[in-house]
Amino acid sequence: MTIDPGFDKWVWLSFLGLLVVLGIRAWVVESSRGRPGRTPTRVRALTVASVGVVAVVVALLTVQGGQQVVHSVLTRTDPVTGLPLDQPRQPAPAPPADPNAPAAADPNAPAATDPNADPNADPNAPAAGAAP
Repeated sequence: MTIDPGFDKWVWLSFLGLLVVLGIRAWVVESSRGRPGRTPTRVRALTVASVGVVAVVVALLTVQGGQQVVHSVLTRTDPVTGLPLDQPRQPAPAPPADPNAPAAADPNAPAATDPNADPNADPNAPAAGAAP
């Protein structure tokens, strides 16, 4: 199953619409509290509209990956790879070594000497330009 990114805006717009309808319904219910009696027609109409918008949001979420999430939870598989989640993952095998590649440097080897250095210089003398 592929998820179409073009539908994402419709999911968010329908969710925003749900919040707007629920807000309007709450305002109508709270503003009509002073009048006793049965439920006003406006409140019933807004309740039906709220249920309709909830159905649209659920349908869009199902289309945009909800099926994949439910299937993954029920079958305990990774939604991307399709592999079972309860099996340990094996690391990818390392590529074979190149026989023509240079050897890795030995970290315990002595430091390389400067080919331009004076062979008769004192190895314990301070470096040139260093203050005594």
